[in-house]
Amino acid sequence: MRYLMMLVLLPVGAIIGQPAVMSTWRECAEWMCHADAAPSSHRQAETTAGRDHALALQNDAPSRLAVGPDLTPDPVQSSVDVPLSFNDPVYANVTGGASRITLSPGSSRTDLSIVENSGDPTITCSGSCSLTRVRIQSREGVRCVAGNIDLTWVYVTATGVGSDHADGLQCYAPGSAGVVTVKNSTFKMAGATNAGYFSADNWRGSHVLENVLFEGGNYGLRIPADGGSTVSLKNVYFVRGSFRYAAFLFDVINGQRINIERWENVRWASWRGDQLVLGDLIRRP
Repeated sequence: MRYLMMLVLLPVGAIIGQPAVMSTWRECAEWMCHADAAPSSHRQAETTAGRDHALALQNDAPSRLAVGPDLTPDPVQSSVDVPLSFNDPVYANVTGGASRITLSPGSSRTDLSIVENSGDPTITCSGSCSLTRVRIQSREGVRCVAGNIDLTWVYVTATGVGSDHADGLQCYAPGSAGVVTVKNSTFKMAGATNAGYFSADNWRGSHVLENVLFEGGNYGLRIPADGGSTVSLKNVYFVRGSFRYAAFLFDVINGQRINIERWENVRWASWRGDQLVLGDLIRRP
């Protein structure tokens, strides 16, 4: 493990209740609602009609983070294998570039850095592709079209401008399918952004996330029911208070929600200087 972090255990018996919020487009469970959450417009997946419910986890509940020499680290997870910044040491040997690229099926890229500001996806995987030790700084990160797409040690920082609805990674190609696997990666969003990770509009694949950090944007992770068949999360962290609406949103469409196949060690996190501090576990929705 690369970075030693401090964990805080939830005090026994501590309960924080949050009021339920209902609207014509969403009915939230009491412990999950964000009082000022509102849907954003983005293709078919974000229409305001025909959406009966959506589940959103509140991102601004009172924090119980603390550090101290007497705390015992959680034995389940005592370190975090994600890049902590654009200049993380894992990118020491990358080759720099300033142009968008489109990868043909079966392609791969390793040790690559791209800084550009076109507003279009910086990297497009038109079929199965692999990205390893790749960092991106742009207005729109990775576009997944189809096939089995693997991201390992990828850092995407996307800053939307003007009317952008930027995503760190977006799966969009109606009717297409595949498995997107993201490991040891970070999605950091700012400005006019939708989500760190977004899939919708009849994209039929599966999503596997392991050792992934989300920070900023309207949402960290957003997958409506028409955005895939299953989602699996292990060691996934959301920076508390950084999201405009909620840490994640699994929109319910026609009474259906994406199947959550795995939900293991999903936690809040916060920054203490340049150190990432893990906080409370987030309950499975």
